[in-house]
Amino acid sequence: MNVIGITGTGSLVGQAIIKSIKQSSFKNNKLIGMDYFEDTIGSYWVDKNYLLPDILKEQKLYHTWIATIIDIIKKESIRVLFIGVDFELILFAQYKKLIEETTNCTVMVSSEECIKIADDKYLTYQFLKKNDLFYPKSFTSDEFEEAIKAKEILFPTILKPKKGYRSRDVYIVQNQDELFLKAEKIEEPIVQEMIGNSQTEYTCGVIVIKDITKTIVLRRELKDGNTSAAYYQKDSPEIITQYILDVSKKLDILGVCNFQLRLDDNGIPKIFEINARHSGTTFMRALFGFNEIEFILELLLNNKVIDFDLKEGMVKRYSEEMFIKKNQ
Repeated sequence: MNVIGITGTGSLVGQAIIKSIKQSSFKNNKLIGMDYFEDTIGSYWVDKNYLLPDILKEQKLYHTWIATIIDIIKKESIRVLFIGVDFELILFAQYKKLIEETTNCTVMVSSEECIKIADDKYLTYQFLKKNDLFYPKSFTSDEFEEAIKAKEILFPTILKPKKGYRSRDVYIVQNQDELFLKAEKIEEPIVQEMIGNSQTEYTCGVIVIKDITKTIVLRRELKDGNTSAAYYQKDSPEIITQYILDVSKKLDILGVCNFQLRLDDNGIPKIFEINARHSGTTFMRALFGFNEIEFILELLLNNKVIDFDLKEGMVKRYSEEMFIKKNQ
């Protein structure tokens, strides 16, 4: 029996990873969780949950943090570690070599460069443009005035932070006055061309590991910045799949990457966000038959490539409750 580690048992991503394992051939393996808070819901789904030093409060805890991670991995003999917290990604990328050289654990994290591109929406735009891939026109605040004069910014347009999540501080602005007024309230704002509509929005998952690439394309609906419903059809636009494959070849991905995109009025896909990690839709994809966690574990632990039997349909996200017995 192998031991599998998951960080972020309190995060939507961490919980999606755990649920994917529970619905796989590895469901009886020992699961070790880690988080910065006690009593996360995911902590009740793993065999043991460890508290980590809160590096968001004090950066000087970085050395204590990585020492704690390595101690947990060694103590529990963790073979594969999945990352469920955004701010940990860059740290695990930096410490990946150290962890893997001092333990028998594989850390599923992409390169620092890949994570930096994904974390910054303007860098994402520059990366796509530089590599001759479809991209949404994007401008920093320093470029707003000239771009408006040159009629490169057309209204309505999208205003958002360079670094953000769950659609926070994202606005559709109708004119120049509204743009500059709302931009003052956003840290490092950018403008991005308005692409398509809510009916042409997709979330795409990609697995890249050991020269193997697998993809799934889901149309999605949003609620409060998260995917509330996802739809899989075998006849999804081929141009999206090819686009995702082309982008993936240029990024230094290890494991899973998530792409958010829309089709424009001409049917051209344009990525507006990259998440160089598992996403909140990880378990939703597993319900369609695309269990990325199982695929990775089978390949790393058993040197086995599994096939996906994808099912057409819809997955809806909903809230649920869990009773926890006193003194448990």
